[in-house]
Amino acid sequence: MKILVRTLAGLAAATMLLAGCGSTVDDDVSDVSDATKPTLTLWVNSADTNELKDMYDRFTEETGYELDIVSFPSDGYETALLQRWSTGDRPDILEWHGNFNWVAAINPVENVHALSDEPFVERTLGGLLDNFASLDGVVYGVVLNTPSSFGLYYNTEILEAAGVTPPSTADEVLAACQAIKAYDPSIVPLQEAGGSQWTPLVMHGSHMADSLQDGFLDRLIERDARVDDSDSPWRTSLEFYVELRDAGCFNGDITTAQFENSAQVLLDGEAAMVSMHTGFIQQAIDASDLETVNSLVGWTPWAAERPVVTSETSPIGTYYLPKTGDADREAGGRAFIDFMTGPAYNDYIAASKQIPTLDGVETPDLPEPWIQVQAAVSEFGSVPPIWAPLPGITDLVLYTGRIITGEDTPDSAVKLLQQQAEQGAEQAGLPAWTP
Repeated sequence: MKILVRTLAGLAAATMLLAGCGSTVDDDVSDVSDATKPTLTLWVNSADTNELKDMYDRFTEETGYELDIVSFPSDGYETALLQRWSTGDRPDILEWHGNFNWVAAINPVENVHALSDEPFVERTLGGLLDNFASLDGVVYGVVLNTPSSFGLYYNTEILEAAGVTPPSTADEVLAACQAIKAYDPSIVPLQEAGGSQWTPLVMHGSHMADSLQDGFLDRLIERDARVDDSDSPWRTSLEFYVELRDAGCFNGDITTAQFENSAQVLLDGEAAMVSMHTGFIQQAIDASDLETVNSLVGWTPWAAERPVVTSETSPIGTYYLPKTGDADREAGGRAFIDFMTGPAYNDYIAASKQIPTLDGVETPDLPEPWIQVQAAVSEFGSVPPIWAPLPGITDLVLYTGRIITGEDTPDSAVKLLQQQAEQGAEQAGLPAWTP
């Protein structure tokens, strides 16, 4: 989420650069002997975990393919990579987002090998590839990491002392805020890190999840609905955010508070709840220890009217095979996918301690909040975030800040977003909205 949202501003310009940058090489690739194995170029995000880096080393050791790893900074990752991509430069293996807007940005039909017939596809759990790393029913990538899910983390001791049940609807979130303020006015009901800019989007993604599950996302994609409709869930999520702001639910330093400090604030009891993606779990463990997190931190899904989980992938651990025209290198790319989804994946999941995305892999012992996430996804289902089908919106981050400060209203914000959605759709060659 952090990596995705912080650089959305570069997408509209980057998509315009991508037109026509494709290869016409056939998807068939040939085997190559050990004696002639080429060095493979791998483009990655600098935020790759040590566990993934160990997998890269192991791939070389076990297959004989050397990797020339080109690391793009995580801040500005999308913009920097797409600018290089637009020149026609292609790696043999690409680490990239699985969300619709970013898949569309690399024009996979022309530039990336289809992987629908690869063995990992049938092993991928829960319809994951219906929402991620695919386009128009064709699978182009493999997703190795558990998608991030949005929800509310809470201090179990505070909620229990205040007599608050973990909220699962917007009304319950507001009621929890009011109950916590009544219990102890010194405790921040809902910590928000507006200084990191992207974080308010987590609340909006959660608030809209039930509407998306009910088909608003499909209607938006089919252009039967607009972002600025009077009943648009994007509009109602902004209106609810203003209601929370006006009720004094947020921290006083909301415009400057940073994401990196959110876990410590919750653990220290300075705040009762934090709206965040599942990367927060490891952040909390790093700030304390597993035992503390299991006993003190809980997680709950919520949306406007009923609990639904919003989930998305980051580029970390999601891989594609660009068309290069070099059969030996393309065979090496297939070998990489086979290795990453083969027996070595079991070891990767055990080391990284996450929920596997492939069948036949044992789930390791997980932190308690992760178990709550897994149970919620199974019970309530999950949906991609609303911004996934809207390439070209550049003010996703900016409008949330202006809502906080009162510079924008929900009405003015959704009108701006609809305008940018229309511009982005035109630039990406997507259908237009009718007046």
